[in-house]
Amino acid sequence: MIKKIIIGILIIFVLVFGFISSKKFFKQNNQNYKITFWSIQLKPIYEKQLNKIIADFEKENPPYKITWIDIPIQEAQKRTLASILSSTPPDLINLNPDFSVLLAQRNALHFFNEDDTKQYNQNLVNKLKYNNKIYALPFYATSPVTVYNKEVWDKCLNKKFIKSYDELFEISPELKTCSNIAPFASSINENDTLAKILNKYDVYSFDSQKDKEQTEKIFSNLNKMYKNNELPKDILASNHREIIEKYMSGQTLIIVAGSNFINMIKQNAPDIYNLSALANQLTGSNKKYDVSLMNLIIPKKAKHKDLALKFALMLTNEENQLELAKITNVLPSNKYALDSEYFKNCSSDLYEQSRCISAKQLDNLIEFDFDEKNKKAINEAINKTLEEILLDKNSSNFNIKNKVETLSSQVKNLQK
Repeated sequence: MIKKIIIGILIIFVLVFGFISSKKFFKQNNQNYKITFWSIQLKPIYEKQLNKIIADFEKENPPYKITWIDIPIQEAQKRTLASILSSTPPDLINLNPDFSVLLAQRNALHFFNEDDTKQYNQNLVNKLKYNNKIYALPFYATSPVTVYNKEVWDKCLNKKFIKSYDELFEISPELKTCSNIAPFASSINENDTLAKILNKYDVYSFDSQKDKEQTEKIFSNLNKMYKNNELPKDILASNHREIIEKYMSGQTLIIVAGSNFINMIKQNAPDIYNLSALANQLTGSNKKYDVSLMNLIIPKKAKHKDLALKFALMLTNEENQLELAKITNVLPSNKYALDSEYFKNCSSDLYEQSRCISAKQLDNLIEFDFDEKNKKAINEAINKTLEEILLDKNSSNFNIKNKVETLSSQVKNLQK
């Protein structure tokens, strides 16, 4: 009897232990087939399409499953850094290049080879290199265009619209006198707006005397515009959205905007919209355009690097990129999608035109910008210098030269 009880207990023990072990094994096995993808604010506008891409990928790659987590933009860097430092980071992450390159500098990312980038616009790929290594794949881009009040322009100048900042500096007094409106407005003190203007004049480091002289010239021209009320007086405190609002309310004549903001003008200020026209971005001496880019990275500690790359390439193939562009109004990074008629044949509507102009600008992008190290601090130093110049009632060319010399020293220290 006792023997039977002991045998019964042993059988129960074996069954329970086997159940627990199998459950644990199943859970571990499940984790082995889990691919994690983090994006930045793609929900809800792109949710349906992305879920379809995920379903297609899972169908082609059983038994792997993708867990998609969409992160608010304000949390992206903090959460990514924490995950990268852990032993189990996501397999694929959507980020911006400024933060991605910092991770590349810390040797925290998987690097890609040239074959991985065959389907992309190479001008965008070139912007994702550190020490000649590709640290990210381009996801999507935006390249703003110039919006201007054509009715006022034709009334005051009656000539072809300008192409460069140099021409803007030249015609600004005449526009102001004629219209009594600030000719130009830009969020020049926000993020890297001013740095990108300097890049258009091949200023990337302040290493040479030519760099400093060119910077002095640009700052001097902006100072002159500000002192003559050719820029809005509150321009240093205005973000990009507020600049758009100034244009919609007739407080300025020329702005730079992306297609989403052009649509905002169409919806909220139809009268101004109907008086407006578009042109390419204003350029500098190198006649090139700037771009904002979002990319895809694979952490060095990612568990499924090969499959993460495979999913990234599916996410950015011609078909899916074209669909992304149509849904969200961004520019695809895929060169075949960019070659679509969708980016070549646009109607006369401004919102439509902006798409074709922006896409064409990707063929002629600024090649370099300020050094990857401490880019945020460099932008802040550049912006603060211009702010001091504009707010100094007695600023002279001599003062501007001294401030640029000080800025040059600051940037050199930040780039060490």
